[in-house]
Amino acid sequence: MGEYVVVYTDGCCCGNGRRRARAGIGVYWGPGHPLNVGMRLPGRQTNQRAEIHAACKAIAQARAQNITKLALYTDSMFTINGITSWVQGWKENGWRTSTGKAVTNKEDFMELDRLVQGVDVRWVLRAEKPGNSGAARPACQEQLKLLVLETRLLCLWKS
Repeated sequence: MGEYVVVYTDGCCCGNGRRRARAGIGVYWGPGHPLNVGMRLPGRQTNQRAEIHAACKAIAQARAQNITKLALYTDSMFTINGITSWVQGWKENGWRTSTGKAVTNKEDFMELDRLVQGVDVRWVLRAEKPGNSGAARPACQEQLKLLVLETRLLCLWKS
């Protein structure tokens, strides 16, 4: 990715859509990186919110480190489509969908939209990462899985 700093994000939700759902996020910058994080999602507990918040956390961390070019890898096509295709239309339509319904996760997408201002983010679907067969990709995915697993365990422990 050249001069772009690479970060991996993921969100998870145990019991998604249920009353006692527990969600968490993972952000992975690299082996042993001090900004790596696995944490419980605040607020409403859903998988989609966790995916959006993982991206928000990574971009907020990048901004705090004065990183202006970020390659953000996620497995959430919903988050990618939301920020790259749908947000502009929602804003122009008073945060309503094309069918006139209120946008679900409006506040989350508003925060993500605010955070990307001034940061050149390349949104990459994780399955499309160059060098899929290389050793680095599985290592990154395994570390991210560990962060998400740690977050899930934390969610269960604090429930």
